[in-house]
Amino acid sequence: MIMIKVEVPILQRQYDFQIDEDQPMQEVQNEIVEMICQANQCELIGDKKRLLFYNQKNHRMITRELSAYENGLATGSVLYLV
Repeated sequence: MIMIKVEVPILQRQYDFQIDEDQPMQEVQNEIVEMICQANQCELIGDKKRLLFYNQKNHRMITRELSAYENGLATGSVLYLV
């Protein structure tokens, strides 16, 4: 398990998450989006697949089919959800 920070620019908020570094990022993203929507009492309209994670450290998009480990994420990583 690793701790990451997810920043959501459109909401102007940051969230801390503990994720499994071996789980595909697509699954992680789905869980994170659901939790953020619940926390903000909002409903996501549109396709979740259009949302992207962007790694603040290396300025690259996260590959959804790969795990956090395979994407080079570690505790302390910061991702933008756009």
